[in-house]
Amino acid sequence: MLSDLTIRNFAIIDQIHARFGPGLNILTGETGAGKSILVDAINLLLGTRASTEMIRTGREEASVEAYFDFGGGGRELPLLKNLGLKDSEGLQVRRLIHHSGKSRAYLNGTAITLHMLEGLGEHLIHVYGQHEHQHFLDPLRHIDILDATGGLLGQRAQFQEIYARWVKATSELGELASRQKQRLERIEFLAFQSGEISRANPKPGEDQELAEERARLVHSEKLHSIAHFGTEALYGESGSVAERLKSTLQRLKEGARVDSALVPVATAVESILFQSQDVASSLRAYRERVYFDPQRLEAIEARLDELNRLKKKYGPSLADVLAYKEKIDGERKSLGGLEESISRWEKSAAEELARATELAREISSNRKAVARDLGAKLEKELSTLGMKKVRFRIEVDSDEGNEAGGGPHPRLNEKGMDRVEFLLSPNPGEDLKPLAKIASGGELSRIMLAMKRIFAEESSVKTLIFDEVDAGIGGGIAEIVGRKLKEISRQHQVFCITHLPQIACFADSHYRVAKRESGGRTFVEVRELTAEERPEEIARMLGGVRITEKTLEHAREMLKNARK
Repeated sequence: MLSDLTIRNFAIIDQIHARFGPGLNILTGETGAGKSILVDAINLLLGTRASTEMIRTGREEASVEAYFDFGGGGRELPLLKNLGLKDSEGLQVRRLIHHSGKSRAYLNGTAITLHMLEGLGEHLIHVYGQHEHQHFLDPLRHIDILDATGGLLGQRAQFQEIYARWVKATSELGELASRQKQRLERIEFLAFQSGEISRANPKPGEDQELAEERARLVHSEKLHSIAHFGTEALYGESGSVAERLKSTLQRLKEGARVDSALVPVATAVESILFQSQDVASSLRAYRERVYFDPQRLEAIEARLDELNRLKKKYGPSLADVLAYKEKIDGERKSLGGLEESISRWEKSAAEELARATELAREISSNRKAVARDLGAKLEKELSTLGMKKVRFRIEVDSDEGNEAGGGPHPRLNEKGMDRVEFLLSPNPGEDLKPLAKIASGGELSRIMLAMKRIFAEESSVKTLIFDEVDAGIGGGIAEIVGRKLKEISRQHQVFCITHLPQIACFADSHYRVAKRESGGRTFVEVRELTAEERPEEIARMLGGVRITEKTLEHAREMLKNARK
């Protein structure tokens, strides 16, 4: 339970420290005294968004600190284990808001994130404020109320994960489909370019080789003449180089027999003779190969024209053409892989849709069962709250889809496949009608209280806060509501902010919230009333500026009856 609350520099609060006990804790005070500010401060400990406007004027930092006492037994909270903290007999939760806009949170002195704080708060306190009435008036919120009260939020969260994956898969498919036409056009274009290069089948360096061969064919007559001249000059019949070398070699050999110094000279000349013979043979062979072939020249020029067209389109060099083909073939392969992506996302979408559909139908079945059970329980609870002839029905309408819009699958949204609406007939003989259209403020207050009474039975949360649950009620109904809160407080610590003495008289602990001025500043005080002070506060709430003895006697009688 919430045993201690300390608030500093928050809104118009300078400093407050209050200790609370088990059972029903009632907070009363004049309108505008600051009762709801206490709830706003507690909400900060539950992870709600902070604002620098919450800081008291002239102060740098606001703080809210609470201690939760588990009564010696400790509680096993998953968050404690995640933070490496042992199960504790109590938790100290602190929230700071700095004027710079920064907000920090601490658990037992250890810094935690606001997300962790929010998760922790769900296990510690539930706050039911005036906004709850608006939720009951909004049919779109009814499905959330049903799921929360029926314990279906965990199953719905599981569905939302699957649904999100299905939405992503269908989104990816839509994007791929929109790109499909462009993709096919691109593949066709690249296939044409790759095919054009493939049909030409160029080889590395082929254009250089063909250019050289073309030059030989164009100048074949001149080259043939040069080769013939060289051959005859080196190895002709009369006056050739070979003939002169042979004659020289013969004379040198004769001289070498007389003087050995000529031996190396003779050897060198003999080597030159052999080389000249080799050169002459090469020229003779070259001469035989060089001839004019007009058909070959035509073929070469046609091939060079083809290669030059490729180089102009994809070059500038033949090496660039070949590199470009390799590049576009890679792109074609990757674009072809898009078909695999489409197939993969289609499979994923189908699988996730099947899972989502199966779970949505399971949740829908559970909702209908919870709706029947909850409707019956609410009628029973409402009968104890002065609505004895009430009929309350929770309508769960499942959308199974059709051939045009859903086929074999239901129409899904992030909450499943159902529309939920609360229907009410407060008086005998009246048809069930939408709650939002016919319920009065007092009826809404009692329906909300009955709903929370049922929810509290199933919830492990030990502290419940009701902020102005008395809206629209009074008299005998207010007394019935007070007894219902007292009943709930036997199993939970309950806080209730009220203006009605019929509710306040049931308090186990009664706190008065008051506002005072000092030195030009406003201060808020929270003080637990003694047994002697309570009749005076109840009398004040009964009405009138001047409290008479008769009013005090009435207040004492109310307190006495509340204890019965």
